Amino acid sequence: MMTMNNVRISNDVRRRKAGFGIAEILISCAVLGFMIVALNLLQNGNRDSVLRVRTRDGAVAVSQEILDSLSSVGVASLQMPDDGSEIVLNKIREWKGTPGSLEHTMTVNYRVHIDISDDADYLGQNTSYYTNNQHVYAKKVDVEVEWDYKGTPHSITVASILR
Repeated sequence: MMTMNNVRISNDVRRRKAGFGIAEILISCAVLGFMIVALNLLQNGNRDSVLRVRTRDGAVAVSQEILDSLSSVGVASLQMPDDGSEIVLNKIREWKGTPGSLEHTMTVNYRVHIDISDDADYLGQNTSYYTNNQHVYAKKVDVEVEWDYKGTPHSITVASILR
């Protein structure tokens, strides 16, 4: 036998199971909104990290290119300018890619400073009764590469002994 209380309880249960209320929908929208914002911030942070590493890798590649070209010239012809000024070059690198969901083109201007050691640091002497031979058998080359990333200056220095 059904009583009035049983009928009221079953109607309440049916009403509660009928669907979502406005409070549940608003709370789930707020939670989803926070999750989307957090994922967007995470993706932007990852993109910035990828671009920062790419600029540093580009600086290492520029310094290695400089060292390779100086090595191919030969040690005997490597000298600092006579007026004491340093050797400064500019190199521009450009990358295209999609770190994240957007197409991105990145252009970095690298400033390269080259310092070459004196001949006296790596001077070899051969003496005999007839001649006194001196030759430079190596030179130390420091290549400093500077660049700006998001308004912050960065630099690396690569040193090598060229023979």
